Amino acid sequence: MKRKTAGKTRGAAILCAAVLCTLVLVAGCTQPQNQSGHTLDEPGITAAYLSGEYTAQLLRDGAEYVFGTIAIAEDDDDGVTVLIAAKQYVEDAAAPEGFYIADRNLEQEVYLSDAARIVFLPEGAEDEDDAIVMGTDAFVAAIFQEGERSDTTGMTYDMMRHYHIYVMGDQIALLIAMIP
Repeated sequence: MKRKTAGKTRGAAILCAAVLCTLVLVAGCTQPQNQSGHTLDEPGITAAYLSGEYTAQLLRDGAEYVFGTIAIAEDDDDGVTVLIAAKQYVEDAAAPEGFYIADRNLEQEVYLSDAARIVFLPEGAEDEDDAIVMGTDAFVAAIFQEGERSDTTGMTYDMMRHYHIYVMGDQIALLIAMIP
């Protein structure tokens, strides 16, 4: 009789182990809610995120911050080159608005890659709520379109707008337009 009891116990243990293994395997097959395949779904990229958390991350990762104006040129390889003219914000009580923007007499030529993040303020924008997150091609098209409209004033669009620019190596990682 002892043999039958031992066999039943062993059979029950094997059955429990099989059920437990099946539960572990099935539980491991489910995907987290924010994952599609093997890639995490990225939340919507907003101007507020790029201007806040993302800038802090870039600076931690070694990006160089430059404040200034830009001039854009498309090169022969269909790439986009940006000439940054560095500026400096100077507080001055004697200035009409309590500050002025000084030219630092520094220029830097960098590449604007397709991976760059850009926060653009369209013509007529009154505050950061009007900001648009866009790609490189759309940004270049918008710059040239608005630049053509400003030629009558004698000042190009690029010279009127100031940017917060984050450069990694020889490429712009993030470009944030300021209200003119």
